[in-house]
Amino acid sequence: MYLLARFALTLVAAVAAFIGSRWVPGAFLPAGTQDMASSAIALLVAAGVWLGSGSRSPLMRGAVLGAGWCGAIGFVGGFFGPMLFAPDANQGPMLGLFITGPGGVVFGALAGLALAAGKPG
Repeated sequence: MYLLARFALTLVAAVAAFIGSRWVPGAFLPAGTQDMASSAIALLVAAGVWLGSGSRSPLMRGAVLGAGWCGAIGFVGGFFGPMLFAPDANQGPMLGLFITGPGGVVFGALAGLALAAGKPG
């Protein structure tokens, strides 16, 4: 079960990194290389999440898992919440992309680190 949850978290992180990085390389790279750059970013994020979530260090594992789960919850809430509660708002999903998703990652990493530091052993 742990391996399945770890795989799901890695897959979600890679897809989110690919989608989130689609607009960044286009401003700095020549045309046609945006897909390769986004794929490389997604692979780096996936490798970091996979290795971090399987780490023997409880601090690293707590930070990665906290960041992943809180970031996913923040993104989903901020992306789909405005669609449900204010369907006429044309920029509602940007809340999840730029505010609640990244904020959830930072908050989750700090909270996971704090929780892991407080556990004995």
